[in-house]
Amino acid sequence: MDPYDELDAAVTHERQGEVDDALAHYRAAESLAGEDAWLLSEVLRRQAYLHHARSEWDTSLALAQRATSAASTAGLGDQHAEALIAMSWVHVARGSFDAAVPELERVATLTEDPRITGLALHNLGAIAAERGEWDLARAHFMESVRRFQLAGYERGVAFAHNNYGRAALDHGNFVLAVDLLQVAGSSARKAADPDLLALATMNVAEALAGTGELAQAESMAKIALSHFTLAGNGWRRVECERLLGDLEKQSDREGAAREWWSRALETARSIG
Repeated sequence: MDPYDELDAAVTHERQGEVDDALAHYRAAESLAGEDAWLLSEVLRRQAYLHHARSEWDTSLALAQRATSAASTAGLGDQHAEALIAMSWVHVARGSFDAAVPELERVATLTEDPRITGLALHNLGAIAAERGEWDLARAHFMESVRRFQLAGYERGVAFAHNNYGRAALDHGNFVLAVDLLQVAGSSARKAADPDLLALATMNVAEALAGTGELAQAESMAKIALSHFTLAGNGWRRVECERLLGDLEKQSDREGAAREWWSRALETARSIG
């Protein structure tokens, strides 16, 4: 068997949302990689992201660390940088921003590739937004969009607009957030990325709640929840369930709100 055929098959399954099949082919490619450090780092990093999407943090981090080691030993700067980003994203999901920032800042010392450096800036922007550093977040997001456009990376453009919109949402600028997040959704459709489309849909729902459009917000939040439940993405499922509780509270249905919040808490505890 050719390990690159296994890699191609894995990527095809991943794009179709067939995660178990994708992982099986990635593991097959890993077992056949031999001394091919590029291939080994690639399939380990890709596995890390799939386990991340399932909120399997320890497994994701261990795979990303192995990808980093393989790339570093072989002097593969681009692969090393991408593996560091995969490691940092686990830290971000856990709220360990201080652990993520140094890894992301190292990326610029390893590569000048606009897609990869754009990813690092995008994640630094997301961290700045979480910390309430709005001006810094905006600067990182805008620069990441510029680099993604230079690289022709539509998925990255969608990610950056999503997180820029999320930052606007967190700062109470609901109208701007709706506009940015709708652009993110459009970019996600162009990139044929259902996970990112669902994420943008969830965030649009929260922005619409801020403008008082509660019925449309609830409908969109449930669409996103359905996707994340089917995909096994507990992290995003928690956010949808929490949001649906918030929407019920806004509509003065406190009993229903408590039910959604209890579900969110149970889901959060189940994924650590």
